[in-house]
Amino acid sequence: MKFLAPVLSVSAAALLVLSATNLSWAAPTGVLVIAENETPENLDPANATNSTVDQLLLGVYDALVQFKAGQLEATPQLAKSWAISEDGRTYTFTLRDDVTFHDGSKLTAADVKFTLDRLKAANAGVMNNLGSYSSAEVIDDHTVALKLDAPFGPFVSALSRIYIVSKAMVEPHMGEDNARQWLAVNTAGSGPYNISEYAPTEAVTLDAVPEYWGGWNGNHVATVVFRYVSEPSTQLALLQRGEVQIAPDVTLDDKITLKTTPGYVVDIGAAATPLFFTINTASAGPTGNPEFRRMLSMSFDRKLHLEQVLRGFGTLADGPLPPTWMGYEPKSETGFDLEGARALVEKNGWKGTTLTVRYLPAIQEEQLAVEQLQSNLGQLGITLKAEGMTWPAQAATMGKLETTADLNVTYSFPAFPDPHAILNTSFNGAFTGLKGGLNWSQYDNPKVNDLLDRAALSADPAERGELYREAQKLLGADHVAITASLPGSVVALSDKVEGYVYNPAHHQTFNYMDIGLK
Repeated sequence: MKFLAPVLSVSAAALLVLSATNLSWAAPTGVLVIAENETPENLDPANATNSTVDQLLLGVYDALVQFKAGQLEATPQLAKSWAISEDGRTYTFTLRDDVTFHDGSKLTAADVKFTLDRLKAANAGVMNNLGSYSSAEVIDDHTVALKLDAPFGPFVSALSRIYIVSKAMVEPHMGEDNARQWLAVNTAGSGPYNISEYAPTEAVTLDAVPEYWGGWNGNHVATVVFRYVSEPSTQLALLQRGEVQIAPDVTLDDKITLKTTPGYVVDIGAAATPLFFTINTASAGPTGNPEFRRMLSMSFDRKLHLEQVLRGFGTLADGPLPPTWMGYEPKSETGFDLEGARALVEKNGWKGTTLTVRYLPAIQEEQLAVEQLQSNLGQLGITLKAEGMTWPAQAATMGKLETTADLNVTYSFPAFPDPHAILNTSFNGAFTGLKGGLNWSQYDNPKVNDLLDRAALSADPAERGELYREAQKLLGADHVAITASLPGSVVALSDKVEGYVYNPAHHQTFNYMDIGLK
């Protein structure tokens, strides 16, 4: 492939081919090209909360635990096993003894400690997933104890985004910036692939590590190329010409056509990324009134949205959590009832009210969701002014009470498949947008905060599930947000692709390490 932008070479040491014995072997062959509409920020594993970074690094690095594609429970990867102390504050991991980094060094507990020490010093990115994590202690070469200031129920799940780096490779580059500049363009992992060419405005190329410690069984590709193509129509043309094999961003209409066209497959994954209308509950205006918010919830037709906007590619939303998740409470939100909403408007004299909603016009689903709510409220005599913005501009306005809109349209992208990753960041009063968090409803209810805090402290799934169900009931009673949809992950592929499975723990990524070509 010809790269039009300057290519930054990954360090030679990172590309060293290792010697190993007793590995299962089936030589990877072929080139898989994946179209992607957004370019990566950089290659630093600290930024793996960003899907454009995570999708590259998922096969370059390993974590202590990982979610296999299609599964909702974390399984061992670099760790063989772990034990949790009675007080829930110490997790002791036993590591595999056969893991080799790309530079030839062997994985030890020192690498795990080094990785976490570096992330803690940065205090940003993936470190925000780890709750009350405090420190790491090396017990011996293959045993490491991770210590927390307080119990954190989803701690093991959160470790799936903590990619372990080679201390030997990274430490010489730490400097004053904790190796941020070096890791922005270099890798230091132990995964089955490594980056050979990095031209982030054009493409990124990854090559299979021939003697990956995990071995090679089955059908795998030798090379993976992420090609950055922003236009859906261009992605479609490339797919049709056979220049890319995976095109996730073609339009829904084109995906529907491809679904019945020979030579193509359209995969529909059960995603866990709810689309919210967040409602400003701290407003001195009408949205500060729970009864008014109930009227808003009754004015949005979630079923119609699923059928006409998502074209059936998704799950009917009746609350903030996906139905397959622990703690899901059915029908926690007030459903569509336009005549009931009309009665509330007439009873309370709300006709003539004007509201503002902000959204991203570049995202078709957001645009159409706004248009539907706008139309329905218009029938009730309420004007909804729609303001399209870029994401940075919208996020900046949501962080201040004096600038946030009455409603904002935004997705929740959980970092791991656990209720904490949606409910806590979206509805705990400690995380309101005014405090720099993602609670864009500015909702602060001590009872809900307590339920969410207790759920985070518990290691008992049954107890956590019940606490989350109670929290959803209170959120529904207060009409804090409208969950417009639970859209599916709809990806168009060539029928030559074998082994693609959507991974809800790593949304908008591709399990390229498991994919082969027919």
